[in-house]
Amino acid sequence: MSGAISFLVLGSLLLVVLFLFLRHSSTTPAKIKRPSEAHEALSVLQSELLPDWFVDRLFSEEDWNFARNQDAPEVPALFDRERKTVALSWLKETRRHVSQLMDFHVRLARQRPDLKPSVEAKLTLEYLQFRLACSLLAGMIRTIGPCQVRSLAGYAVNLATHLGAVSEKVLTSLDDAIAVAE
Repeated sequence: MSGAISFLVLGSLLLVVLFLFLRHSSTTPAKIKRPSEAHEALSVLQSELLPDWFVDRLFSEEDWNFARNQDAPEVPALFDRERKTVALSWLKETRRHVSQLMDFHVRLARQRPDLKPSVEAKLTLEYLQFRLACSLLAGMIRTIGPCQVRSLAGYAVNLATHLGAVSEKVLTSLDDAIAVAE
């Protein structure tokens, strides 16, 4: 019986979060007004923020081990503080660019007659997963450090990559429609 109550509470909590997110999305104006800005946000996301080599290096345990094995006792603490700062900055920028793309997608979706509710619902759930993963990741980076949360960072990166791929398809179809109209 207590298992059913736990699922009921968790389900209710998720519905409240979804409601608040949708309410916030509908009242917040889109940050990106033109497709060229969406292309730029997508480009930064794909080329600067999400490459595997960059994420691997940012959350590298090898770097932490190197800093920990230095003779100077202040090096590990300094490394940890600086790496946390860089990881949180990276997370903030990644979240900002994905949010910009999703805001643009929502604005664009309101104008599309061929909207598929099941696809939009799936995309919304993936975006909510991304936001939740980012929030968890930020908290864990602050408490235990970036080197110990590589798998969660990888999960967030995979979600961001998928959301970016969806945005890329939408932007490509929009570019094609603009080219045909001209």
